[in-house]
Amino acid sequence: MAYQNSEYENYLLVSLNTKMLRGTYPHFLKCKALMSTLTSMAQKQSNTYTYNGETYVSSLTPVEINKIQSAFDFGTYNSSIEKLKYIFIDIGDRLF
Repeated sequence: MAYQNSEYENYLLVSLNTKMLRGTYPHFLKCKALMSTLTSMAQKQSNTYTYNGETYVSSLTPVEINKIQSAFDFGTYNSSIEKLKYIFIDIGDRLF
């Protein structure tokens, strides 16, 4: 049976390739919560999401969100990760 990375390990692997992700466990938890919200938004084919009780309109498409989620699922950086900066700007928090 092959070893499978944990979600945190995959986050760390992705964070090695970008300055936007801090690579700490508390930041992983924040990122995981945000990605859960964005994935739900993409599944509903919507462009609005709620994070920490505030509602936002996203400029990201469901396809872009799915590519970002895929990077975290497999621990493989892709350029879609950089599009998270638009979400970080929206919510006013750049520490993930």
